[in-house]
Amino acid sequence: MKIIVSPNSYKESLSSIDAANIIISVLKKRLKNSQFIDLPIADGGDGSFDVFSKYVNGITITKKTLSPTGEKINSKYLLFDNGKAAFIELSDSSGLKLVKKDFRNPLMYNSYSTGEIILSAIKKGVKKIILALGGSATVDGGIGILSALGVKFLNKDGNVLKRKNFINEISKIEYEKNLFSNIEFTLLTDVKNKLLGKNGASYVFSKQKGATKIQMDELENGLLNLSNITKQKIKVNPEMIVGGGSAGGIAAFLKVFLNAKIYSGTDFFFKIMNFEKHINNANILITGEGNLDFQTLQGKAPFEVAKKGKKKGLLTIALVASVDSNAYSELNKFFDIIISFRKKSTKYSIQNAKKLIKEESKRLAEIIDLSEKII
Repeated sequence: MKIIVSPNSYKESLSSIDAANIIISVLKKRLKNSQFIDLPIADGGDGSFDVFSKYVNGITITKKTLSPTGEKINSKYLLFDNGKAAFIELSDSSGLKLVKKDFRNPLMYNSYSTGEIILSAIKKGVKKIILALGGSATVDGGIGILSALGVKFLNKDGNVLKRKNFINEISKIEYEKNLFSNIEFTLLTDVKNKLLGKNGASYVFSKQKGATKIQMDELENGLLNLSNITKQKIKVNPEMIVGGGSAGGIAAFLKVFLNAKIYSGTDFFFKIMNFEKHINNANILITGEGNLDFQTLQGKAPFEVAKKGKKKGLLTIALVASVDSNAYSELNKFFDIIISFRKKSTKYSIQNAKKLIKEESKRLAEIIDLSEKII
């Protein structure tokens, strides 16, 4: 029996690489005659750097910068393709994982540190930058990144705005045309949301970054303000860009100012993993992440993995912390078996994720062992 193990990361608890190792190590003990293919995946969110580094050889570069809260940190990026390209994970320098829960407030932070990482890679001579956008701590429309790259955002008094999230204060933008036009920028995202509206960057994603309802409105108005000024300056509408709402609107404005290409993170990783080749002649496909819900169905990695498996006729299994019961009927169209390991609170599941995944992997091994006739 050929079993593919391809989980995404389990937010704030386990990387996809660690999760795959745990699942395989447990299953091997009972399913001794099975062949296991270790294929951890990412979709542009947390853990994308480690997954990319697993499949692509390169040199890791470390740079000192500041976390969203201003603490000194070491961030990293990968130089590959003989130093011609760089892979950068936004969450490594501007990520929500760097902000303690009590301090999460997207109005307080911007993405400046990620801009410093990008600038460092450019100074190394790269001609291509791949930026994984997921897991951001802010909703700043990329003004932090763009400020680090030389774009000037001015208030009504003509003063240059710096550091914190100042999208509501911008009155004018000054920048050099064809900014870094010699660099190819690719943005990896796991969502298709546009910039504004009820399905946009603020109202869908800012709550998980710590925003209140009042702050969501303020962030929405700030993004609208930035969009209006951008349209006057560049004559391009950021609001119409599919996927532009990713990472607090960073995708929309990097596409406008840097001519960046927005690409499905999962499709990108499928390609570098040779995923289609590996799942040929497989019997079972195991995936998972922290939570399955309606957002999963919008293109999250486990959903895309399951679609590939169903198309090939594989038994598709999801090993997750929790499942939104309201989405169960839709999820069951793509996942044959869904196993949840959330026993108590979310906090307990995060703190004990390794132990819980081991326990449920044992149960999964029993199910597979006793159910070969349905495979």
